[in-house]
Amino acid sequence: MNAATHVAVAKHVARLKPHIENLFRAQWEDPELPGMEYRSAARLRQFLSDHGFDVGDAPGHIPTAFVAGKRKGDGPVVAILAEYDALPGLAAEAKDSYTPLPLAAGHACGHNHIGPANTAAAIIAAAALAEGEGGGEVRVIGCPAEEILWGKIALLDAGAFGDVDVVLTSHGDYQTGALSRPCQSVVMGEFVFLGRAGHAGFKTATNALLAAESFVAEVEQAGRRDFAAVQFRHVLRRAGVTPGITPDEVRVWYQSRAPHIGQARAAYAMMIATAERIAAEQGLRWREQFISETRGYLPNDVLGRVLADCMKNVGPPQWSADDVAFMSALTATCAPGEPMRLDRTTRYFDTGEDYYGQDDGEVSWRVPLGRVNWAYPEQVPIHHWAWTALSGHPASFPGPLMAVQALAAGALAILRNPSHVELAKAELQRRTADTPPDRPRLGAQRTLRDAPETFWNATWTEVSP
Repeated sequence: MNAATHVAVAKHVARLKPHIENLFRAQWEDPELPGMEYRSAARLRQFLSDHGFDVGDAPGHIPTAFVAGKRKGDGPVVAILAEYDALPGLAAEAKDSYTPLPLAAGHACGHNHIGPANTAAAIIAAAALAEGEGGGEVRVIGCPAEEILWGKIALLDAGAFGDVDVVLTSHGDYQTGALSRPCQSVVMGEFVFLGRAGHAGFKTATNALLAAESFVAEVEQAGRRDFAAVQFRHVLRRAGVTPGITPDEVRVWYQSRAPHIGQARAAYAMMIATAERIAAEQGLRWREQFISETRGYLPNDVLGRVLADCMKNVGPPQWSADDVAFMSALTATCAPGEPMRLDRTTRYFDTGEDYYGQDDGEVSWRVPLGRVNWAYPEQVPIHHWAWTALSGHPASFPGPLMAVQALAAGALAILRNPSHVELAKAELQRRTADTPPDRPRLGAQRTLRDAPETFWNATWTEVSP
């Protein structure tokens, strides 16, 4: 990133900073579950419309998705992803206390930052592009339901990335830098066991809870024995209300997580076979309700280095003394007696593997993808009420504001030097030459498009494709 670009981007960041921070707060104060982000998406759509972007609905008739673009002449399409869904059961107070609140949704993954920050980066890149050299389109793709790894798979299936040349994004984590390394592949679905309800004093061979418990026990045993590279994660849904009533329906939501999609798929296939056998042995009905699957990130060093170069000029997040004091107090709540560990450097990460799964990982196997992360204290767990608390406090704002500047500068660097696009695409072709991606499975389409509330109250019924 040359000095002139840095100055132009910094000028626009300073101009928009109050609006960006207001959006951080507004999204945090109004969290919405995956597939139900109606107001969250509307705020970002309005932000883009107010700054001259053409805003339209996304392909696939997904109510909380959108595509917005602003073009100057000829050139590549650089798409920046926006996420805005929250997690169930992870609300928290965040201004003067660290008290977790039960049940309600909360931004325990910082998507109240990602949506506004990534959207602002697009607005700033388009504004700076209009003032100087270069051409092309800056586009924002509004992506719902990331927390269940569904939205971008649905958008990919509907063709939303068909003419995109490069994708950029950002996320909070435990380090600050540009990344070019893989993360986990994930396959997930819900297994529903259907028995007969009644008084628990009667003996019955059609006890849905016993079948579900047998299923979980056998899957975990098989995982330890046959799937060393796979992590199995599950929760029980609709598992009964009192021991005195035999439940007629029990739902088990399972994920298989592994370095490679084939490993995760094989583990999930084992789950299906196990559920089918147990249901037959115990004389009850069952069904599988597939949700989604995604590969982990495909590294792209070309885009990683472009973003790393931009981040050298931007530098790490600029936390104030008050910010550090709040994060230190929150760390003491999560990890008593431990000094806060906070990464204050900016680095390029092109080795190792990240622990999470992202549905834009599937996109990265088809369109070159670059990403930047910003750091939170290591002792504050992601997907935890404390991360929600931090996400709603001004101490969390310097990280995503850094990402705004880095992503905007990266988008400009690509638009002003389209050779980056060709090199990034060539790298993608080399990396996928021996393992071209097949089409991922997508489930819960009717449910998450038309009745997402039934997904979250565990009443949905949709046969897997």
